[in-house]
Amino acid sequence: MVDSLFPRKNDDPGYIVAWRSKLEHKAGRYLDQVMTYGEAKKRATALAAQSSDKTFWAERPPAPVVPH
Repeated sequence: MVDSLFPRKNDDPGYIVAWRSKLEHKAGRYLDQVMTYGEAKKRATALAAQSSDKTFWAERPPAPVVPH
C-alpha cells in the first residue's frame, strides 16, 4: 500500500510545521523556519510531545498571494 499519492523524501526542501487545536477552532503555521521534510517531521513530533491539545504535521508553505 502506498503511504501517500505524493511520496516525500526526508531531504526534500521547502517544508514548514503546521498545527491545529484539538479542542478549539484554531490553526496556524510556523512560517518563520523553512526546512527539509525530515527536519519538519522531527520538529512536529517534538512539538506534539510538548503539547497534547494540538496536532502538528509537516507541509509545504502556502503560495504567496499576488495582487492584480
